[in-house]
Amino acid sequence: MSDDTATTPSRPAARVPELTGVPVSEAHDRALDAGLLAVPENAFHTGAGRAHVGRQDPEPGTSVETGSIVRIWISSD
Repeated sequence: MSDDTATTPSRPAARVPELTGVPVSEAHDRALDAGLLAVPENAFHTGAGRAHVGRQDPEPGTSVETGSIVRIWISSD
């Protein structure tokens, strides 16, 4: 008798970087360097590129699977 249950290998763990307070373009780069994807939760945009990350979820230092999404909220401050 064989077990046909497929097992999905888990992805390696990644540590969430600090994204709060940095420019949005840098936040995306930091997330990608950690193997993660930073996704904006609000549609704020400044043509001059002065927008910064106001907050993030999950918090910096959290261990997540590589390829996970880090939600960011963009501020113009």
